[in-house]
Amino acid sequence: MYFIALKCPDFLGGPPLADTKKHILFISFRYGYMIRGNVKEMREEGEERESWLDKIDITKYSIKSMIAIPLIILLIAFAVIAYTQFSVGSPVRMGMDFKGGTMVEVATDESQEVLTAKFAEYPLVLVGKTGVGNNKRVEFGPMDEPQRNELIDLLNDYYGVGTYRMANISPVFGEQYLKQALYAIMLAFTLMAIVVFAVFRKIIPPSAVVFAAFSDIVIAIACINLIGMTLSLATVAALLMLIGYSVDSNILLTANLLRKKGELNEKIRNTMKTGVMMTSTTLTAVLAMFVVSYLIDIPILKAISIVLLFGLVMDLLNTWLLNAGVLRWYIEQQEEKKKFVQRGIKKDVTKAKATKKVKA
Repeated sequence: MYFIALKCPDFLGGPPLADTKKHILFISFRYGYMIRGNVKEMREEGEERESWLDKIDITKYSIKSMIAIPLIILLIAFAVIAYTQFSVGSPVRMGMDFKGGTMVEVATDESQEVLTAKFAEYPLVLVGKTGVGNNKRVEFGPMDEPQRNELIDLLNDYYGVGTYRMANISPVFGEQYLKQALYAIMLAFTLMAIVVFAVFRKIIPPSAVVFAAFSDIVIAIACINLIGMTLSLATVAALLMLIGYSVDSNILLTANLLRKKGELNEKIRNTMKTGVMMTSTTLTAVLAMFVVSYLIDIPILKAISIVLLFGLVMDLLNTWLLNAGVLRWYIEQQEEKKKFVQRGIKKDVTKAKATKKVKA
């Protein structure tokens, strides 16, 4: 640059300068102006590219407001489950896997409406595609032996012997499956709670994590009831998956707020950016699974994706409103206690010094 300034005084559009010092000052000013302009443009581009997460600030709301919304939704979910219990005798409508019944899989080009009309005399529960060729899946509720034999004769007349697949689940085995499913959910939830309490070794923070996961499951079950889904092995698997999905963002929030240094609200905002992005990527994948299973009509994947969608959406509220509100209150209380203890220590030290002076 110094060489260019000496040999080419008109290089940057400046007047020919005989004095080397003046020329160097001119070039410095010219380049400084250009660099300042580039920095300004970069800042403006950065402001334009501001993420939508940067615009969300939950810390501007009071702790009561943050906690109130998820709790109200949880109360509504309990009301829905109570209504279902009163209506059908169980907290959630049981599917064939737990109530017992008969499943028939047959290869046919007949529409679901035609199959529904054809088997209308039987306790029909579900008619759908299997996702394999033109196979259709028809589920029936519990039937006695004569009625089941009539169904077999009807299938033989329509489709021929050996052209379909039939599976029966007795109500007794269905009850056993239900007990095993409940044990699996309870065991997974208990082990999750033990791990969370062992990691944080406190009472309130891990309790908030466990309660948020519990709320996710309860609200997901209520949503199942609202849209008329039944509890099956697929939905139980989705609930087990939901326990893991709902805990990871809560653990991230709790660990960052309790162990990282910095201003509380700033830590909440920074952690929320990471946590919401994590849940959003999972939601995108689950939504894609739902779309594919809906278009191809795969009941198992559809049931899993629906439960996960409900649970993950509610996990956003339970994590960043309920859990964040509880942790914010807890940390503020701990800071107040520290300040109170420090003031007490200062008073004791002052009294001790005054006593020494009096004795002296």
